[in-house]
Amino acid sequence: MAVVRMAGVSLVGPRDEIEAMALRLLEAGDFEPMSPEVMLSGGRLSSRIRTPQSNRWDVLLEKLERLRGLAGTPAPAPGRRALDGASGVPFPDNSFSDVSFSEISFSKLEERVNRLSRLAEVWRARLEHLKMEYGRCRAMLEFAHALEALGLPPSLLASSSCCRVVLGSLTGENWQRLREIASAGPVLLLPLFEYEGRTTVAAFCEASYSAALEKLLAGVHMRVFETAMGELAAGGGAQLSARLDSLEAEIGRCRDMPVLYTGENRVELERLYGMVYAMQRVYSLCRMGGEFDDMAVVSGWMPEEACGELRALAGREAPHTVVLMEDGASLESKGGELPTLLRNAPVARRFQEIVRLYSLPSYSELDPTLVVSVSFCLFFGFMFGDVGHGLALILGTWLMERRGWMGRALASVMKVAGASAVLFGILYGSVFGSEELIPPLWISPMKHVNTLLPVAVGVGIAFLSLGILFRIRSLARRREWGEAVFSPEGVTGLAFYWLALAFGVLSLEGTLAPWVSRIFIAALVLLLCAMLLGNVLAGRVFRGESVDEGGVVHLFSVFHALLNFISNTASFVRLAAFALNHAGLCAAVFMLGQMVEHVPGGKVFHALVLVVGHLVIIGLEGLIVFIQTLRLEYYEFFGKFYHGGGREFRPVLWRRSAQERGRAD
Repeated sequence: MAVVRMAGVSLVGPRDEIEAMALRLLEAGDFEPMSPEVMLSGGRLSSRIRTPQSNRWDVLLEKLERLRGLAGTPAPAPGRRALDGASGVPFPDNSFSDVSFSEISFSKLEERVNRLSRLAEVWRARLEHLKMEYGRCRAMLEFAHALEALGLPPSLLASSSCCRVVLGSLTGENWQRLREIASAGPVLLLPLFEYEGRTTVAAFCEASYSAALEKLLAGVHMRVFETAMGELAAGGGAQLSARLDSLEAEIGRCRDMPVLYTGENRVELERLYGMVYAMQRVYSLCRMGGEFDDMAVVSGWMPEEACGELRALAGREAPHTVVLMEDGASLESKGGELPTLLRNAPVARRFQEIVRLYSLPSYSELDPTLVVSVSFCLFFGFMFGDVGHGLALILGTWLMERRGWMGRALASVMKVAGASAVLFGILYGSVFGSEELIPPLWISPMKHVNTLLPVAVGVGIAFLSLGILFRIRSLARRREWGEAVFSPEGVTGLAFYWLALAFGVLSLEGTLAPWVSRIFIAALVLLLCAMLLGNVLAGRVFRGESVDEGGVVHLFSVFHALLNFISNTASFVRLAAFALNHAGLCAAVFMLGQMVEHVPGGKVFHALVLVVGHLVIIGLEGLIVFIQTLRLEYYEFFGKFYHGGGREFRPVLWRRSAQERGRAD
């Protein structure tokens, strides 16, 4: 049961080495970025650091994306999640552990990407030229067919002095704009065909309106076929058809070139894309750092146990990078807010969500997860002990988890709680409320109330004492010795609590001699005075240190704490009360079943009452017991020592978070 010790780390070195180191940190998944000011504030270096303004890897990724677009190929198969947590991010599933730092150098990757980009640009330019030529030739042919249907020779329009004809293409959106604008002027529009998302149009107007028409077409970004009418007037419809066939074949070959190339070099291109994509995402890590001149800085939190490996990696593969480290306690004393990472055994790990539901422990606090895992099962089973109901709870939880009606974390807790109910059911000899099927290994709650109640109170005393011991340890770690020794929930208060309990028990048994009673009373009075004078005693014993309150406030706080001892102890009577309640409810269900046995269809009604009754007990009482268990954990136990308020450790990674791994079964 521990909060993992953290350290602050800063990497200072050449940009290429820092980016490569950041990629390794990204893969390891144990590095949470922070501002370099936390570690470097006050130094000469901090004044020179500036925030990076651009991501130089964006350009390379865009060039590769254009190549993929030309090839019509999807991104490499999704593998690990992106740094920002987005799903479905194209990232190859291969690891970069075998990639050397020199291989992911920006200059080398830039050279490879630029070579591919130039090749892609040649293909793109060639394809655009062919498509434009195809559109021009087809426009002339379609326009010739339209004129032929009207019985007009193309030469007539080409040589006409009173009419101007323009052929061209534009986007569908601009075509709609052109139609709206032209409807108000002396312009006739004839749509010919659509190709590659563009509409080819023939525009007619009077010769006097030519200049206005040119301005209008320029406003809607129409691509004009300048020589189309002259070529059309010269004739050659058959030649145009042959030209179109030739262009179609050439366009097909040009489109196949990127596809063939990417297919032949798929492995190399996927690896290149993966490296560039990874380094582009690394910028999301690096931008939280800084840069100065040609150097870069990345700072963050990481577990102390991983620092040695990081330093060894830097020494081996990043010789020009300086690794600065500082332990978490030192940074916390400077005002740094350290993140919290919990690490527990697999069984206890299920109950981290119970602790998290209250609040995550701060970095300097004790992690109560292990105690909660034991006490939660103890309390729930004590109050809900029944073999049949426990098995039904496990089965119901499993079904709800499979259907997605219950989260995995809560389901794990409920399964363990159900197993605890089964165990206590064996101790009670209870199976669906029946105590006749199996003999009890311990006691029957309804028959041994005088045993059940003292055990419940004894469990409460031990649990409360453990909470106070945790508080004493926490105060000692913070060197608040006066509070740890003389406060009502410190050493003095705990001694008073135990002594008062012993005195009360012995007095009730009537075995206490008068002189022993006087010793008990004297000791209790002495301890009470020590608590009431805690301020003075702390100041004298621990060199000026004192507890927080003083005067009347301190007096009332002492008596309030003593009253809490009584109420908190009495609160654990609910363990026995709910165990008795469970047995009583089961008996009531059996009684109702027997009452309806004698009516017509009695056996059916009897079975129905039993099924419904036990379902209500499992659902309703199970929920109430769960809430009461949480109350004992949060109020009676956490209230003694636990403050919470911790910030979760959120490392940047490709895989799921460290906390998520910690929550997994």
